[in-house]
Amino acid sequence: MSALGQDPAGSGEQPARGAAAAPEGGRQGERDEALASQSRTLRNSLISLAVFFGIVVLLLLAVPGLKTAAEKITDAEPGWVLGGIGFELLSCVGYMVLFDLVFGRIGRSLVTRLSLSELAVNSVVSVSGLAGLALGAWVLRERGFSVERIAKRTVLIFVLTSAVSAVAVVVIGIPMWLGLLPGSTDPLLTLLPACIAAAAIAATIAAGRWAGRRADRLGEKGSRSAIALIAISGGVDDALREIRRRDWRLLGAVGYWLFDVLTLYAALAAFGNVASFWAIAMAYLIGLIANTLPVPGGFAVVEGGLVGMLDLFHVASGSTVVAAVLVYRAISLWVPALLGSVAFLSLRRDIGRPPLPAGETGSA
Repeated sequence: MSALGQDPAGSGEQPARGAAAAPEGGRQGERDEALASQSRTLRNSLISLAVFFGIVVLLLLAVPGLKTAAEKITDAEPGWVLGGIGFELLSCVGYMVLFDLVFGRIGRSLVTRLSLSELAVNSVVSVSGLAGLALGAWVLRERGFSVERIAKRTVLIFVLTSAVSAVAVVVIGIPMWLGLLPGSTDPLLTLLPACIAAAAIAATIAAGRWAGRRADRLGEKGSRSAIALIAISGGVDDALREIRRRDWRLLGAVGYWLFDVLTLYAALAAFGNVASFWAIAMAYLIGLIANTLPVPGGFAVVEGGLVGMLDLFHVASGSTVVAAVLVYRAISLWVPALLGSVAFLSLRRDIGRPPLPAGETGSA
């Protein structure tokens, strides 16, 4: 394929080359502006994260009812805190493994940096992980991936990570309601969430099939509606296919969830409260529903949800729960935020590089 604007005959058609260069220059300008916007978003979010924890410290010191929690934080066992940091690092590794399963063709180096960059955005911009996926979609588009494939693969990774949480609610909630696992037998805390999670799984599968049929009837393959329907259908179908294949990298989705729960477990254990893992896991699953709200980092709402659920499951006393949740949130937000920020700075150098070969950007 000849280069754009090339004049092999030497006919002096220089304007053709200039005309080709202008759109490319405009494209580079758009890329630079988009990259600057992503950088500002991450920078401002990190500043917001720092400000949030600064406000938390001031509240702990100023509000009489919270002073007990502040005093407890200083008594945290360093070994368990370090263990929590280790668990959070393993959670990040789990996401990297899952990301490699979904986008492995882009190369191991880019998989590592892009997945960590997504985690950084997810840690400081909530909305159930969608903000990080949006960053990944933009980078992959710059690397030459088709919109259709990006959309389908993005749905796939979102479905796989969400499926682990939904299945965990069912697998833990029903046995706990029956008294087979320690925690609570209150149906509102166990059976009801399990039923909702099971219904959500069934609804997701049904939505995928409906989207496929709707896309076939729509016919407008290039329209946004068609792309969205194909992405939903293909993403759900691919998720079911990957589960049937039993690729070992699916364990990345499990590790991403499990090690984050263990981070919370370590935060509680740091204050001498080694409660039932199952009770902590169930409280975590229900409490983090607040993470779907469009609040940067899930500030306040996530902490409140976790504190409330851990209290309902009688995991520990009030001041201990508050202190442990703050330690957990500090670890679960700052570890991926710092790692991902470094990865994003490295990733910026690759944004302007030529797209991947066509064979690597086509549909899976």
